[in-house]
Amino acid sequence: MAERAPGTAGDPLRLLVVGAGAKALYALEELAAQGRDGGDLPESAGPLVEITVVDPGEHLGTGAAYHPSQPHHLRLNVGSGILDAPATGAAPSFPDWARTTHPELAEEPYPPRAVVGEYLRLRWRRMQASLAPWATLRHHRGRALAVHRDGERWRLEVTASRQAPGTQGQLERGQGQAEQGQGQVPASQVPTQLLGPAEEILLATGHATGHDSALAPTWTAALPLRPAVLPVQEMLSAEHVPPGCRVAMRGGALTFVDGALTLTLGRGAAFRPDPSGTTGLIHHRSPEEPAVILPTTRHGLLLDAKPLPGTQLPATAERALARGARRLESAGPLTPQQVLDLAVDVAAEMLTGPDAPFEEHRRAVMRTLSTGAEPDLPQGPGRAERALRRSIAVAEGSRAGGPAWALGRTWVQLYPQFTAALRGSEADGTAWTRFLASEQVLERFAFGPPLDVARMLIAMIDSGALDLSWVDAGTSLRADGVHGIPAGAGAPDVVVDAVVAPPGLRGIVDPLARQLLSSGLVTLRPGRRGAVIEADGTALTSAGDRAEGLALLGRATEDHVIGHDTLNRHLHAETGHWAARLSRRAARSGALEETA
Repeated sequence: MAERAPGTAGDPLRLLVVGAGAKALYALEELAAQGRDGGDLPESAGPLVEITVVDPGEHLGTGAAYHPSQPHHLRLNVGSGILDAPATGAAPSFPDWARTTHPELAEEPYPPRAVVGEYLRLRWRRMQASLAPWATLRHHRGRALAVHRDGERWRLEVTASRQAPGTQGQLERGQGQAEQGQGQVPASQVPTQLLGPAEEILLATGHATGHDSALAPTWTAALPLRPAVLPVQEMLSAEHVPPGCRVAMRGGALTFVDGALTLTLGRGAAFRPDPSGTTGLIHHRSPEEPAVILPTTRHGLLLDAKPLPGTQLPATAERALARGARRLESAGPLTPQQVLDLAVDVAAEMLTGPDAPFEEHRRAVMRTLSTGAEPDLPQGPGRAERALRRSIAVAEGSRAGGPAWALGRTWVQLYPQFTAALRGSEADGTAWTRFLASEQVLERFAFGPPLDVARMLIAMIDSGALDLSWVDAGTSLRADGVHGIPAGAGAPDVVVDAVVAPPGLRGIVDPLARQLLSSGLVTLRPGRRGAVIEADGTALTSAGDRAEGLALLGRATEDHVIGHDTLNRHLHAETGHWAARLSRRAARSGALEETA
């Protein structure tokens, strides 16, 4: 059958969405809200938009991070109140939903990610129902490999859909498009097909499957390697990480925390209050646990604990943050260095008192930001443990906050304003690279584990299940094995790579990311990791032109738009602008149909 030209009467707008995690959900909810609010959409006898969602997982809306089958010890790392009611109003907020469906979690700020996945699945179903009066949505269960122009429209090269009866739920354990998945058949050996032509493509991918700093592609050591932590049921099973073994783990961030909890709580361990009456926990070990977990990090420290949501800040700190917010509101776009200077100023003001001059605190804050640790944190063995214990004491209020605490709270509280001030920054590559190094430090102070999880890590140290000596010694895990093992320490029995792919497209080896860059359909600025996009998410090509009909939202645009590892649907305006543009285009298509 001959294909009709775009805008032909009776031909709905065709939209291909790559990814079915939270970013895609929020985008489609915004689109559904456009229809709910009336907008410019005309009455139509048929659908105005035909949507095909490309994702290999069976649970739409969850992505890999919130797959409902994962164990409940893997928890949300942000207060669940961030999941407010969607733009459509068709579902409750997470807290309201949990009070009815999971009353035991009604007051839990950090619920299991599997339960969050249940909620996101509900929102996907409600979103689809909201779209139903004027749009259709189907699921192609495969992976996107490449985007191709087809005149004024687009085609998407994908792996063939795997929807055979009885296989749903058995394939890839819910790994989302461009999200972590190991042990898959190489793309070159998988049957492919072209979807389209379509007027619009939205790329809303999550964590990439492959990156150029991963251990697995070049691993030559004799030690067995687990190439990832997630999904933990597969990657960290007793078959692959046996009871009683010594586990070396590359990475000390949140994925490491997931791994440590899986190898303790997930193996039958228990953490109970210290009977001495302190705020600490006692780790009651299970015989199914490894003998010891040995993490390694690049910076010699773990993430700082964060206080409970709603913890009251000192009045001095509140005033400093309020002044910082006012400065940001009137400042307009800022350079990366201006953002860092402002963050340092606010943090220093938070610590300033009658007997503590501002300049003295500013010097301490600047040193903390440049070195990644507070000036009075001793060097040598035990340094990483002392830093973690100090952050717990500050988070629970038994110790006054220092420069690291002040920088962390500043970054958290003013994050929306900082991200807005930096959007689309024209800073050169050198300046942006310096900023990224500082941002890593700020995120370690700001976005660490919840207080009770940090206490579990300390309990693991006390029980001997977790050993930070390799962190203190600067031990590293490379493709040829372990380097810099402290004198007298034993070798590991298995290595786990707990470093996930960075955001953006630079260094990502997934076929779609490589093809987008090699074809010139997207471009990266010097020093940046993510694609340049317009305010409505439309990609800019390597020639600097708008790639009309090709939009990117989420991690693929990191650094041009910063802060994508979040469930906060209000942090970035691009999603709403994209939905408004698509709604207008669908309306024009529908108007053509009515007058034909």
